Amino acid sequence: MDDIQRSWRHVDFGTGKVIFLDVTRKEDMLQVEYPNCFLLDMGWYQDRYIISVIHNFDWANPVQQYETTETNQLPALLMEAVYLVEKESRSAVVN
Repeated sequence: MDDIQRSWRHVDFGTGKVIFLDVTRKEDMLQVEYPNCFLLDMGWYQDRYIISVIHNFDWANPVQQYETTETNQLPALLMEAVYLVEKESRSAVVN
């Protein structure tokens, strides 16, 4: 089992529903759907992992982004992103 596969075992996505997961290093690796039109998205882009919190499918203006080149930082960054998206989705006003 490689480092990326091990890193998923330590992440609790809370109220999120994992709708896509692929542990190979590529642009589309992980997508988690949250209430009130929030997404947590992670992928590998050229030389780094990017984790994005997206609201209302506005990919051009992420709520927050996290970046790292280090696989061992993924669990901590994912947990931070989950905390943020949980907080944001609870406080969002549904239109």
